[in-house]
Amino acid sequence: MDLHFSQPPSGIEWSDWHWQLAHAARDFSTVARYLGVPEDMFSADASTAERYPLLVTPYYLSLAHSPEASDPILRQCLPTQAETNQQKQLGGHPDALAEEANSPVPRLFHRYPDRVVFNTGNLCAVHCRHCLRKRDWEKCLPPPTDADMDAICKYLSAHSEIREVLISGGDPLMLPEECLQNIVERLSAVPSIEMLRFGSRVPCVLPQRVTPRLAAILASGKSAWLATHFNHPWELTKETAQATQILHRAGLSLVNQSVLLKGVNDDADTLAKLFTGLLKIHIKPYYLFHGDPIQGTMHFRTGLQKGLDIMNRLRGRISGMALPAFAFDLPGGAGKIRLQPEQLAEYDANGNPVFTSWDGKRVPYPD
Repeated sequence: MDLHFSQPPSGIEWSDWHWQLAHAARDFSTVARYLGVPEDMFSADASTAERYPLLVTPYYLSLAHSPEASDPILRQCLPTQAETNQQKQLGGHPDALAEEANSPVPRLFHRYPDRVVFNTGNLCAVHCRHCLRKRDWEKCLPPPTDADMDAICKYLSAHSEIREVLISGGDPLMLPEECLQNIVERLSAVPSIEMLRFGSRVPCVLPQRVTPRLAAILASGKSAWLATHFNHPWELTKETAQATQILHRAGLSLVNQSVLLKGVNDDADTLAKLFTGLLKIHIKPYYLFHGDPIQGTMHFRTGLQKGLDIMNRLRGRISGMALPAFAFDLPGGAGKIRLQPEQLAEYDANGNPVFTSWDGKRVPYPD
């Protein structure tokens, strides 16, 4: 939708990521002005913004189709009472995946034997309301220092079984370029590290930030992958396609991790458009996650069965290349579980398994 500005930006300004960040909405007054609605429309949600701050770029706000709270874009970026009022009813934990308990050195989370997560800080272009690390929004988490990098690289060197580093945050693509370059160089210098995987929502919420220089930095070390985070087909724009092209030209491989969000994308038609749209711009749908039980995000959770029903509807109706794995993380850092709809229906008289095909037929399979 068209936003309202006291002085409309030029095309050059709109395409400048610095301009986008400088004009990002950080309060409901700015949001109301941009959307052209009365500020008191958000009065009931103001206390939530004090607990979980608001931050959204004009670009991402412009992807909304209406100013209504039910809009799938606004639902992902604007604070609502549900984040705080439903905590007592729905529960949730600030660190449900026990990342801090599995942190051998500051900023590093080590749960699986062969890979670690590196938390680069809490810089973001948008505060996504379903954020896994909402607990970090109130903390001071500046970019990693040389001392941080020394401790991390020492740990990685002492654990040669670790071959992959997932560089997360916050959003690592929001770091100063010299800091990001240092991270890539230091991690790539560890002999046992084979791959760097960056997790970022920048291609979705601030695609203007993806420049040839930034992409070159990401690709300058060990084999580089980028896990994007698109949740709705309205997020697939010409700007995101251009950002994707820049990343591919630099040599990065791209996958996408979506979260199943109630009121945003919890229907098969929406996800079919999202997943096939991602393939068109050469991003492989990798995971569809059921929402983690994180405090302040519980109202987005759909229940596992809803996700299985959606995956069953998608099976056979879109390309297998477009189908991600449906998964969730066990509490306490116990790892991921992949789920798929039950397709074994019964066994026939000869003892052969009978499976349900994508269009509902029951077909025996000679075992």
